[in-house]
Amino acid sequence: MEYIIIVTVLIIFVYIYYSRTPNAKGKALENNIFRTTKALAEKFGGIEMRDLMFKDEISTAQIDNLLLTSKALYIIEAKNYNGHIFGSEKQENWTMTVKHVNKKKSRSGKVYTKTHISKHTFYNPIKQNQTHINKIIKLMDIHKSIPIFNIVVFGYKAYLRDVSHSNQVFVINVNDLAKIISYQENSLSNEIDMDTMISYVDDLNFLNIIDKKEKKDHVSRIKIKYNK
Repeated sequence: MEYIIIVTVLIIFVYIYYSRTPNAKGKALENNIFRTTKALAEKFGGIEMRDLMFKDEISTAQIDNLLLTSKALYIIEAKNYNGHIFGSEKQENWTMTVKHVNKKKSRSGKVYTKTHISKHTFYNPIKQNQTHINKIIKLMDIHKSIPIFNIVVFGYKAYLRDVSHSNQVFVINVNDLAKIISYQENSLSNEIDMDTMISYVDDLNFLNIIDKKEKKDHVSRIKIKYNK
């Protein structure tokens, strides 16, 4: 009985520890996006896909999530960053500021709080996601039939400040994803027929690279390129 209790406690401890890691939080955001796109696919008669990788003679591109409907293709890049986010579509790098509040104890034993702001830069996620869209445009002709939307999704704890972008580009928090896509679906009038949509789904599945080693190599290259 004691052994079972110890094992249970260890499992809970490991789960709590892992759930706080950046990798786990990133996966949680992607899963949240996938659940949202799945619900939207059912609502609008589309199909959701995730973790796709496409390759041409020059490079590879990995897509976190996408949603294809009869009216549009939505390419979604997940960014699990907290704090205040600043940037524009044309800037090469964006800025993230994070507020840190730490408890300190003085020599007299009095507890007080100390606050400082850290600043970090990261590669423009709109540009990063646009490379994914460009790869699809190069490999398929889907853009000739329906618009492709570039959507960058941050988690709940990101505050988007002074983030500017053009039409067909959206930078949002995850809780706004369903609203943004629903608005586009209700605003668009032109649409492709079911046979055409199925042919695009077949193309996406055919082009998708499922080799685990190749995907792992791609992730390593991205981490080096974007200093992740």
